[in-house]
Amino acid sequence: MKLRPELQALVDGLLESSASAGEVQLDSVGEAIGARAVSAVEIEAILDALERKGRTLIGPEGGAGEARLKAVVAAARTLTPTLGRKPTVAEIATESGLSEADVRHALLLVKIMQR
Repeated sequence: MKLRPELQALVDGLLESSASAGEVQLDSVGEAIGARAVSAVEIEAILDALERKGRTLIGPEGGAGEARLKAVVAAARTLTPTLGRKPTVAEIATESGLSEADVRHALLLVKIMQR
C-alpha cells in the first residue's frame, strides 16, 4: 500500500530518528501518529514500511501494555453489539477509561502480535 504523503513523512521521521539503534518503539509510532485519523490498514502499512527498512519494532516492557490491551478488547466487545458496528478509537477510549493514545498503542500492539 502506498502511504499518504503525511504518513510517509511520519515513517521517514521514524526511520531517521532510529537509524543508529535499528529499532523503533511502539510508543514512538503511537506518538508520531498522534491524533491523526489513521486506519488499521494504514497502521499496518506504517509498520510494514519500518520493517522493510530493517527496523525492529519494540513493545513496552512490563504489564501495562497487556492491561491496556485487555481493557481495549473488553470495551470493543461491549460496544460492537450496542453500536452495530466497529467502534472508533474515541468510543473505545471513553468506554475503557483510557486515553485515545493508549487505545491506539494497544491496537498497534495487536498488529505486532498478529505478525
